[in-house]
Amino acid sequence: MFKIESDRLLDFARIAVIIACVGLLYSPSVGTAGLVGAVVAFLASGQAVVRLKRVLSRPSVYWAILFLGIVLIGTTYASVPWAVRWMDLSKWRTILWFVLVLAVFDEHRWRERLLIMFIAGTALGAIASSAAAAGWIPLWRPPENLLRISGTQGMAFACAALICAWAIMEKKLIGPFWVWPLLGVVYVTNIVFVTDSRSGYAILGLGLCVLLSWKASWRGRLLIASGLLLALGMALAVSPRMYGKVQLAVTEWAHESELQDLTSFGIRRVWYLNTVEVIGEHWLVGVGTGGFPDAYRAHIAGKYPIDDWRALATTDPHNQYLGVLAQQGIVGFAVFLAWLVAVGRDRSGPPVYRTLAVAILCGWCVTSMFSSHFRTFVEGHMLATFLGVLLAAESPPRSEPPMEPIIIEGATG
Repeated sequence: MFKIESDRLLDFARIAVIIACVGLLYSPSVGTAGLVGAVVAFLASGQAVVRLKRVLSRPSVYWAILFLGIVLIGTTYASVPWAVRWMDLSKWRTILWFVLVLAVFDEHRWRERLLIMFIAGTALGAIASSAAAAGWIPLWRPPENLLRISGTQGMAFACAALICAWAIMEKKLIGPFWVWPLLGVVYVTNIVFVTDSRSGYAILGLGLCVLLSWKASWRGRLLIASGLLLALGMALAVSPRMYGKVQLAVTEWAHESELQDLTSFGIRRVWYLNTVEVIGEHWLVGVGTGGFPDAYRAHIAGKYPIDDWRALATTDPHNQYLGVLAQQGIVGFAVFLAWLVAVGRDRSGPPVYRTLAVAILCGWCVTSMFSSHFRTFVEGHMLATFLGVLLAAESPPRSEPPMEPIIIEGATG
């Protein structure tokens, strides 16, 4: 009976993970409830220690824990209040979430349920967003920001489109086959014409390149890359919205020194250049966990006129790699890269799911050149969930409890 109750608590943890994965896209409260519920149910199941020991032997986990340890050590030498250090450390809880999900999703049926529920949750948003953009229905939020912000929406829809493409290629998800190409078109159409998310563009394009070229020859990969570049050109040609967003980013970056006003990519370039200079002064171990904002402000003090937009300070360089280098130094950066490589090379789970995991991971690696998507609340937990679910090693099917023989007393023959 204890074993049955323990398994039920694990099932509750899996349900909570699904709630968190979908809920974070719509409501921070619902997503947080799912995160907390999963942790509580996992710890209460009585299987936490055994399952964690099982996954700790995997390179993708011990490199993750080693990096988290370096971030923890970084709190000891940062010259900022302890509250700031702990707050910055807490942003890397996405790593612990990755380990928890990896330890829990060891059954095929639950892996499939999460993917289907994510598709269902995002499909509702994509259809509503597209319908609102066409003027068919009213929404309480702009259609390009229905799922929190446009960046989050684009990344979520791109992941959903990759799941659909993977389902078409591998034929692994239940349901009518025609559903996946149809929904894939819905997601791609929304990304191109409605959601102005450059992160969504990057994840969709690079993810499709990984998925389609995974088993192809080198010649086939060149053809696939050429085809995707042609598709990108066509998308830019038919979507003024997409073309405008890409052109604006390139223009702001290239002409930062000529800009009179604050722009998204203009300020990013300023932040990057100054962060590189901060790294040059603290390259070995960094400024410590949580120490970047103060180090950046000190570095730019007096460098720009007070009314110049370039004098705007930042708490994050908006580049995950520069952020790690600045706070954890070259040692922490090397361990962080080793973790990414270990995740990409993780073969402990079913091979068919690894393709999708690597496709999503590659997309995150690119978008994190312009943001800190490995530790932001929604995007970081979304990535950790997908990696944990898709790379989890599969356990044997759960056995049903034995049936006791039925004895009827007083029967006469």
